Amino acid sequence: MKNIIIEAGRNLKTILIDYTEKDGSNEGWREVEPYSFREKNGVYFFYGFDIKKNGIRGFLFDSINDVQITENSFKPRWEVEF
Repeated sequence: MKNIIIEAGRNLKTILIDYTEKDGSNEGWREVEPYSFREKNGVYFFYGFDIKKNGIRGFLFDSINDVQITENSFKPRWEVEF
């Protein structure tokens, strides 16, 4: 999945992610602009702009169930760090 996210970021394509929240809930597919990965205290996060929620979000990498690249291009709001 990491390679798919990196490929999308480098090509400025949005991704769809299937993500399970800490409370176990799942909103279904979310369209996200991919920006970076970060590690904090041994936990890896993926950071992207959630289009529907209109904001940057940090996603626990281990809670991402699936990723798909879309054909939708985006203009970066910040530096894409891949």
